[in-house]
Amino acid sequence: MRISNEAIFNTFIKYDKARQKDIARHTEEISSGKRILSPSDDFAAMAKSLKFKEVNQEVDNYISNIDSVKMRQTAAQTAMTNIADAGTEARSEIIRLLNHGVLDQEDAEIINKYLQDLKSYMIDQANTKVADTFIFGGTKTDAPPYSSATSGVTYSGNEDEQKVQVAKNFEASATFSGKRLGLEEMTKAIDDIKAAIEAGDLSSVTDSLLENFDKGYHKLLQNRSFIGAEERTVEEFKQQHETYKTVYNNFISNLEDADITEAIAGLERSKVAYEASMAVFNQNKDLNLLKYLAA
Repeated sequence: MRISNEAIFNTFIKYDKARQKDIARHTEEISSGKRILSPSDDFAAMAKSLKFKEVNQEVDNYISNIDSVKMRQTAAQTAMTNIADAGTEARSEIIRLLNHGVLDQEDAEIINKYLQDLKSYMIDQANTKVADTFIFGGTKTDAPPYSSATSGVTYSGNEDEQKVQVAKNFEASATFSGKRLGLEEMTKAIDDIKAAIEAGDLSSVTDSLLENFDKGYHKLLQNRSFIGAEERTVEEFKQQHETYKTVYNNFISNLEDADITEAIAGLERSKVAYEASMAVFNQNKDLNLLKYLAA
């Protein structure tokens, strides 16, 4: 039975398209590195991959929040340490004053200036700013929370704190109440000493003044420890998130990524098959033409 040239041609076109499709498919897999080039390639795998990507996005948000919180926590720790160091110096001077008094008015004025300089420094640290945020103003972050007053300081912030989600069931403080600093107690003691020196009567400088100073000083140290503990917890969450993200990325890779070695081998097989079909077509075409001429 004679096979028409049209039939041979149609068969060739059918297989030619199939081989070209295979070649294009393997080429795209190699160039993109992906096994799934469209959702229809593997609906189940694509659905799983999308779910893992959603989880990864959530993890990325947590990590971003943690980086922002940690920057403020570090700034808060630094400021609180500086205030504590200044408080230690002020406390030492108060103890010396309680134990030895002053030599004369000039000595009293030197002590007064020294303590007032320490007070100014502590206020400056309490007004620490990260970017556009005053971190010790509670939720009032757009203005310096502390200013000097006749006796002690004036706090214009509040006791609320901004919270940021850093894990599914954990929020960390992104701003802090200035009440954590114990500044009111410490600076009031310093200004009480100033008033006594200016009045020329140190009889009011007693152990009770040091006790009041220590209330603020110990409050500062305690809250610095609290922030430090929270900072360590936040860092642990970040490490967990990064571990989870690596795991999820591996899951996504296993679902989506192509086996490049297999894709290259498939491409070579498709090329060989294509070249073979071309050769067969040419041979059959010529053979049919000879039969047609011999008839």
